[in-house]
Amino acid sequence: MNVTKVILLLLAVLGIAINPLPEINEQTETQAEQIIQSFIDSKGMDIEPGTEEYKIFMRGIVWGEYPELTGNGSNFVKNQEELDYVLDYAWKYSGYKGLYGDYNEPDTEEAASPEKFGEQRLTAINLSTSLGRSNAIAYAYQWSISGGTSRNPAYPDFGADDCTNFVSQAMKAGGFIEKGSGDGCKHENTSTEWYVESNPSPPWWCTGDFRNWEWSTSWSVPWPFRDYFAYQNDYAIPHGWTTSVSTAKYFLSPGDVIQIQYEDNGEWISFHTMIVTDEDENDLYVTYHSNAGGFDEVDKPLSTIDLGSNKRFQLVEIKFPALIFLPLILNGGGTTGNPLNSPNPYPAPMEYKEPQPLGPYPPP
Repeated sequence: MNVTKVILLLLAVLGIAINPLPEINEQTETQAEQIIQSFIDSKGMDIEPGTEEYKIFMRGIVWGEYPELTGNGSNFVKNQEELDYVLDYAWKYSGYKGLYGDYNEPDTEEAASPEKFGEQRLTAINLSTSLGRSNAIAYAYQWSISGGTSRNPAYPDFGADDCTNFVSQAMKAGGFIEKGSGDGCKHENTSTEWYVESNPSPPWWCTGDFRNWEWSTSWSVPWPFRDYFAYQNDYAIPHGWTTSVSTAKYFLSPGDVIQIQYEDNGEWISFHTMIVTDEDENDLYVTYHSNAGGFDEVDKPLSTIDLGSNKRFQLVEIKFPALIFLPLILNGGGTTGNPLNSPNPYPAPMEYKEPQPLGPYPPP
């Protein structure tokens, strides 16, 4: 009897079940590719593996935009095992894993639970913080166009991966101040700084796209963004994950942030960031850059985002800073109308009047 048989016998005696975990290998990857190709052929699409169009199509599968392929009653996927192969294949070739899979995101956040907080809503809405929220939302509307792309030239445009960059811009418009500076060439892998800046004279060895910009990964990547705001600083409350729109609505308000995570072999990887821009009695509405096709979405109902069995929301309640308005009197009368942190929605008086001297305090 060889060593392997002895080990198996011992495990059997001890009552340990031997169920090898399914793994995506060359055979199952080929199977997934064939299933996807049959769907492509049935739709008359002209998409070749390895092209940019194919990557965009893979992202559409990850996002659940092809229910005929991955939804209930699919004529292409026969069982859960085949569905897992298709989704893992799409995740692999979507480019998301290569972009966001190496940031060592800890899976320590619990499920969001309204019961833990009773009837209390944690968002403190007052004049100063609501102004920051309003400014962030206004910025999101200004620099997004549904079905197209709208980009602020004062910032880099990361194309089909612009979602967190866009939300960071909205947070800055809401009153948050950048922290840190670049190290000479493009991105700096950090969650303790948060910045983006132009780099008009990069060193000769800094080549490729975006060589004229420097930024922190906390500015442009979902997990470092959440890490910077909620864990490295007290700028946000991480309420945890949920698949429930009603739970998201309980915790969040317009101006807050929602991220989407994908389960990859037991690990949850954040791959998308959105800002809440509106709400009603039943839903939250999110605005973001870079949907599966690389376009913007404006006021997309959260309930219409298909999570399937392998995605979930991360809820991030933003604690906007209080804005202090200090209008300055100009020589010609009037004011600058500019505050310390963001535009002043309440115009200052056009004419400055000297205060009247106080009279004597009346006797008792």
